[in-house]
Amino acid sequence: MKRQIIKFSIIGIVNTIIDFSILNFLIQIFAWSVLPANTVSFSLAVINSYFLNKYWTFRDKQPIHIKQFSIFVGVSLIGLGLSNLLIYGGLELFRTYDLGLTFAWHYNIAKAVSALIVLIWNFLASKFWVFYAK
Repeated sequence: MKRQIIKFSIIGIVNTIIDFSILNFLIQIFAWSVLPANTVSFSLAVINSYFLNKYWTFRDKQPIHIKQFSIFVGVSLIGLGLSNLLIYGGLELFRTYDLGLTFAWHYNIAKAVSALIVLIWNFLASKFWVFYAK
């Protein structure tokens, strides 16, 4: 399990880079609102995560099955819901308590906190529901 956690973490770092890059690109270049941008960036990172974790972290050599992918999508939707809820809550806190930071700092800090919490959910759900040992 230690090796799986290390691999999952490496993939998590790659996915975090993808997620934050796309999030900031959509907000700063295309002036998207935070939650729609987070939904798109999170979703693209999650698709990458599925394939890397399936074949590398959990060494699941089975072809992609509708049942497994459906469970993965369900787990991911819960993760997305958590992420959006935590980001929204974080932005509300920043609106309430002015710390003198720019809006970009606000949503990136909120995103970082949400990413850490969702990471725990995603690992446990992936290990025990999506890619469990058959």
